[in-house]
Amino acid sequence: MKKIACLILFLGVSTGLTAQISAYFNYGVFNVPGQKPFLETYFTLLGSSFKPKRVVNGYQSTAHIQLNIYQGDSIVKAARYNLNGPLMTDTLTRPSFIDNQRYALTNGKYRFEVKLSDPNNSAKKPFTINETITINYSRQGLQASSVQAIERFSKATAPGAITKSGVDLVPYNINYYDDSQKTLQFYFEMYNADTVLGNGKPFIYSYYIEQNETLSKMQGLSAFKKHNAAVVNPLLGQFDISKLPSGNYNLVIAVKDEKGMLQLEKKWFFQRQNSQFEVSGNKAASDAEVKAFFGDFNNADSLKMFVECLWPISGTVDRDRQINQVIKKDPELMKRYIVEYWQRRAADTTNAFNMWMKYYAQVKEVQKLFKCGKQKGYYTDRGRVFLQYGPPNQRGMVPNDANTFPYEIWQYYRIKDESNGQFYTNRRFVFVNRQIADDCYMLIHSDMRGEIANEQWRFDLTKRNMDGIQNGQGNTPAGSTNYQFDDMFNSPR
Repeated sequence: MKKIACLILFLGVSTGLTAQISAYFNYGVFNVPGQKPFLETYFTLLGSSFKPKRVVNGYQSTAHIQLNIYQGDSIVKAARYNLNGPLMTDTLTRPSFIDNQRYALTNGKYRFEVKLSDPNNSAKKPFTINETITINYSRQGLQASSVQAIERFSKATAPGAITKSGVDLVPYNINYYDDSQKTLQFYFEMYNADTVLGNGKPFIYSYYIEQNETLSKMQGLSAFKKHNAAVVNPLLGQFDISKLPSGNYNLVIAVKDEKGMLQLEKKWFFQRQNSQFEVSGNKAASDAEVKAFFGDFNNADSLKMFVECLWPISGTVDRDRQINQVIKKDPELMKRYIVEYWQRRAADTTNAFNMWMKYYAQVKEVQKLFKCGKQKGYYTDRGRVFLQYGPPNQRGMVPNDANTFPYEIWQYYRIKDESNGQFYTNRRFVFVNRQIADDCYMLIHSDMRGEIANEQWRFDLTKRNMDGIQNGQGNTPAGSTNYQFDDMFNSPR
């Protein structure tokens, strides 16, 4: 799950732009043996980004949600509805509100589009998200649902949209836990244990938190529950994370049979920001290790740049720490942070200094290729994408197509998000240079999770063309059939 912003970057979506609606979005896939699997969508809508409207007895915000689920080119599910927020007595405090929907689907590959807008404020830019999922449940082998993070739970008094296994689950729609969050709670389901392990046979759910980079278990954060094998075995668990240091982690759920053999394992990535415990379980860098990295080098401006350039490959926790380092601009603290950062990423698998030098070579390349005016290359959209995901397999550059702004379309066959270690396949990024005279390209669309998703990106390319401005229907501007951007997007070169 993620907040939609310019990415993502984590397993969720958000935006911090005042001109754009802000929300957290997430989704999960679950199975109902003997019936159909289902896609479950979750929204947490930030009340501060919606315009309240006067109603009887107060004020109320409203969100308009549109969803299309495609299989191939055909729409198999569609939804259009307004979601009303809680009633308010004034507009000074605008509480957030949530939405939880389920869509029954058969096994297959799907693409779904979600668009969120404010019917009370047409000036607010809506946001869209595009995701691809594959559903493949059967009665063969142990199978697992998504891991659903939850904000709170309670025994259900009647079945509803947020009910599973007799419990009402209020979703927690971001994989980032800040200082205010003291507990991590989750829900999970395993299927087919009755046929694989034997109906009624005992097994153990073992679950724990591990450090993402080193895969080492965090002391005091492990638990287990005994179950008897059934068609569906739900797991509702929680951990006290009040003393969990800042860092990147995995929630690990393991299934062990009655002989103690591992039968299934599921991991869910999350980040923790804890100002009282800043060291993420690794030893602090020694003076000798800092000396080996930097020798007698002590230039504060260069060290500041060394910290800043880590931004594209860092998660939320490290970005917060990098901001603090840049503000303080203390050479010794910055050097120590850089060494500890690369030690965490290297773990025991490689040399931390060599990893840093390899990355810095990419930074220098980005500085040459993607600098925009006085903006450093690693802060530009193309530079950030290049560092976060690596160089594209195909980079299509169109500097002077008729009636379009200059644009580029990048394609990745296999892509790794360096901010969280997740892998994806066949992802594309569309950049446009609206200024024409300079070399400043903005990311306007991508099908990478957590990045900006804008199905009308073609209009942004053709706003030099009056037909493109006037025709706001569909996803393709009028009079653009001879343009090459669709061919470039489907087969970049």
